[in-house]
Amino acid sequence: MADNKERIIKAGDYNLDVAEILSYKIAGGVPGEVQPFRIDIQNIILSVELQQSIFSRTMIGKIQVHDTKDVRTLLPIVGLERLNLKFHTPGLTGVNATANEGHPFHIYKIESVTPDNTGALGSQLYDIFFCSRESYFNNMRKVSKAYMGQVEVGVNDIFRNRKYLSSKKNLYFEPTRNQTKIVIPNTRPFEAIDMLCKKAVSEKYENAGYLFYEDFNGYHFRSIESLLAVGGAVARPAKWSYNFGMKDVRHPSGGKEIIKDLHGAESWSLHNPIDTLDNIGNGAYANRLIEHDMFNKTIEETDFDYAKEFGKHFHTEHSDGGKSSVKTPLPYAKFDDTLKTISDEPEARVMFKSNTKNIHEHVDEKGETYVVENVSDKHTTQKALSQRQLLSTGILEIVAPGNSLIQAGDIITFDMPIMEPLGHNVKAKASPYWAGRYLVYDMKHIVDKTEDKYTVHIRAVKDNVDHPYVSEESVWSHVTQGGLQSIYEADNELLGRMNQRPNPHR
Repeated sequence: MADNKERIIKAGDYNLDVAEILSYKIAGGVPGEVQPFRIDIQNIILSVELQQSIFSRTMIGKIQVHDTKDVRTLLPIVGLERLNLKFHTPGLTGVNATANEGHPFHIYKIESVTPDNTGALGSQLYDIFFCSRESYFNNMRKVSKAYMGQVEVGVNDIFRNRKYLSSKKNLYFEPTRNQTKIVIPNTRPFEAIDMLCKKAVSEKYENAGYLFYEDFNGYHFRSIESLLAVGGAVARPAKWSYNFGMKDVRHPSGGKEIIKDLHGAESWSLHNPIDTLDNIGNGAYANRLIEHDMFNKTIEETDFDYAKEFGKHFHTEHSDGGKSSVKTPLPYAKFDDTLKTISDEPEARVMFKSNTKNIHEHVDEKGETYVVENVSDKHTTQKALSQRQLLSTGILEIVAPGNSLIQAGDIITFDMPIMEPLGHNVKAKASPYWAGRYLVYDMKHIVDKTEDKYTVHIRAVKDNVDHPYVSEESVWSHVTQGGLQSIYEADNELLGRMNQRPNPHR
């Protein structure tokens, strides 16, 4: 923990300002004032973990404690308690989940209770799990309601309505361009919002399929592309940069260069960088949608080619701040002897959907009737499917000094090196494809009081390369044409050879 709350002395410094449990029981105090019974747990904490992800609905966390007073029994902890938690990197903003200034977490589980045979007599170790308030309401409530109009209006109703999530947190939303009508059939609030997310089409991006997730500031209802760009016009700046091998950096004067230490990754790994077969099967490069309109009795077939669509969207990598049509994750090259690229094969994944348009009439406040047109799945499903799949490969994992400024949904850069032997004082070259910009999709903040250190575990992805792959127009193939032969003919040949040898069965 930092000695000076606003000054960082070394990478990994932190301030754990508040960590206390608010009981469901009421404490005695000033007449007329209702205050919960509370207990400060800072002195028994071993570590704090807080996780957030753009693909999760709420933040979750865990506190490991070394309890010498049996707080879980004497308080007691029953799953109706709230947790005031506040920590940050000195000089930076961070987590402020306190009742007076923010929104406390809710304790929902205790696990792994074991006596500490190495410590004080009667002491124990256990884990306290906590989540956001909305998780409780999501598990207790169901949504049965029809929504018509802008998608974000329905999301806001589910989010705010006391009958549903009843949230008091900020909701940051990206406006949608489409109006829709959807009936939510007795579904949990988060699942109902998921249904609305799938119907959302961005106002400023050629994008479809929204995210709904929580970070330190509140909840977000937005497209993936809005995380990659600003205002639909330019690539979003990176919030932080990381380099491997930079730690305990010393200034020529002898002192530590703390800022450089904060940019140094303690370790990194790249998981599943290439899985073309999986991408093909899941429709990342090409897919086909067959829509049946029961009302108009029509069938429409739409093929998706990611190579044709790629330049219409912002991606993790850009070209001078703009969209790029050449930095694709798969180079332009004909596959084998097909004379086609992989993106020319839409039957890799075929989907069937029922879609009926222009049948929902709505009367507005002026008494005028208009038709609400459902957005075709060809404008949402096919794009979203490709985008999500391409963000599932090439997962970069970084462990770095704690930085409470970084959150899920931010852009970072990582100077991934080419892994080759280096001579003395030779600087590693950056990978032309895997160095560069990444989207943080999941991260865990870990405050370890036993080691007096704050670290972040980041998982980030990129959906295209930093420098374009070389395109190849020529076609070559080593394939030779095989023949057709009956196995009985092969057996007859074998029988002939067997009859010419004594004891052929030995």
